[in-house]
Amino acid sequence: MGITIKFPNNEDVTFEQGKPIVVLGANGAGKTRFSSKIEELNDEKYNTWNKEQSLLIHRISAQKSLTINESISIFDLDSATKSLFIGNPDMHASKITYRFSSNPITGLLNDYEQALSLLFAKNNDQLQNAHTLDVAAYKAGTERPAPVTTVVETATSIWNELLPHRKIDLSGNGVHVEYNGDRYHGKEMSDGERVMLYMICQVLVLKPNSVLIIDEPELHIHKAIVDKLWDKLEELRQDCVFVYITHDLNFALSRNTEKVLWIKSFNGTTWDYEFLNIADYSNLPNDLLYEIIGTRQKVLFVEGEKNSYDYFLYQEVFRDKGYHVIPCGGCQDVTKFVKSKRAYEKLNTIDVFGIVDRDFRTEAEITALQDDGIFCLDVAEVENLFVVPELLDLMAEQLGCAEDTAQNAKDFIQNLFNQNKANQIGEAFIKEVNHQLTLKNFSNKKLTPAEVKACLDTEFSQMKIAAFYTEKQAQFNSAHTIKEILRIFNFKSLSTKIGSQFGIHGNDYPQRVINLLKRNPNNVKDQIIAILSEYIPELPR
Repeated sequence: MGITIKFPNNEDVTFEQGKPIVVLGANGAGKTRFSSKIEELNDEKYNTWNKEQSLLIHRISAQKSLTINESISIFDLDSATKSLFIGNPDMHASKITYRFSSNPITGLLNDYEQALSLLFAKNNDQLQNAHTLDVAAYKAGTERPAPVTTVVETATSIWNELLPHRKIDLSGNGVHVEYNGDRYHGKEMSDGERVMLYMICQVLVLKPNSVLIIDEPELHIHKAIVDKLWDKLEELRQDCVFVYITHDLNFALSRNTEKVLWIKSFNGTTWDYEFLNIADYSNLPNDLLYEIIGTRQKVLFVEGEKNSYDYFLYQEVFRDKGYHVIPCGGCQDVTKFVKSKRAYEKLNTIDVFGIVDRDFRTEAEITALQDDGIFCLDVAEVENLFVVPELLDLMAEQLGCAEDTAQNAKDFIQNLFNQNKANQIGEAFIKEVNHQLTLKNFSNKKLTPAEVKACLDTEFSQMKIAAFYTEKQAQFNSAHTIKEILRIFNFKSLSTKIGSQFGIHGNDYPQRVINLLKRNPNNVKDQIIAILSEYIPELPR
């Protein structure tokens, strides 16, 4: 079954019940306004009091009061229903006026008491109906009906399953929690506890075949239980459609949706939006896809992970340059994802570039990568950025070291390079051989094994392979200055080993650089970025 909804831009969209929709987009793209417009277009009680509510669009905004009153006012089921979904039990009320106080976008939603009141009213109604059926069966001498599971019992079960050490008590139309032998009122619960109960109530009292729009469903809820909470609520209300507006990528991924609604922009009148079928973007991991459509900045893929020093370094360097930095593993991943994104026409409004380590690449390789929007550092690997000579001078000054500290650090790099030169030449040689093999493309599919071997013997003769080695040997032997060394020296622990020259624990040295960038004492951040800019490629603005 499906629920058809009027969308802005005169479009009808059918959502399948039981399958959630995730709404993504950059800050300021108009996601909340979009959801409010959907409510206005579809819910006949939104603007007009004299209409029947044929389709309930129930929207929970991110700005909401979580106050639980000392006592809960209990109304009859019809009045309690109108109070929550319209904001007033009066039959002449409209949602825009009463539920949202004429401010549906940024106004504070204050409906906690109404949600609890409806939960208890519905519970009382279920108990009354069950009692009536039981009495009728008793008088008729027929089999008495099985006990009913009420909404309060369901709410209690969900809560106690997710928070087994804090038992909730919703008996007597009240809210209490028991923890370690103590009993306290619902108004004393934490924000996370209150919002969890609030969401449980909102979902359980929904009318059948409704659309529930939740702005920031993860707000205040502990990450360990937020996914389990919404999994359980979705499971209970398979008759409804859940629409999530979120900036939390982990939560978005946890919904396992087949498609996402991407809100690109809003010009004050119309929205630019697009449904993306996740299966159509199989060359991009879902987390990367969600992250790039969730930012309005240009995107920069870099090597590393989110807890790595190089990611923090890139973040600080590109923070004011209009780039959103995303680490995505190794250089092959960066290359693959940049190229993959560029192949997807629907994503062509997003500028994506990549930065990779120079490693042992030739100038021809570097140029080829740049043609694809992937740029190489002017040092062998990102860790070398922490030890470029100008930064060593600055760090010695900032750390209050002796006058010869920076020079000693440079000498340390020179000595380490000389000790490891033979191994480095060997690594560079093998990388070059592998690269040359990948360039060989046998386009003639009818070649025999003998013909292939003859071709390889010609193009990869002992003389030519020896020439590869001689070339790399000459390259390393000609590196004398620290800049020249750092351009070809692949030694990942260099940035941590250098700490000993500054009298600090090795692993602390890169962190000291990051700290200076973040804290910016005496405007040192600009100095560091100016130094690093000589080694980091200039990206398109």
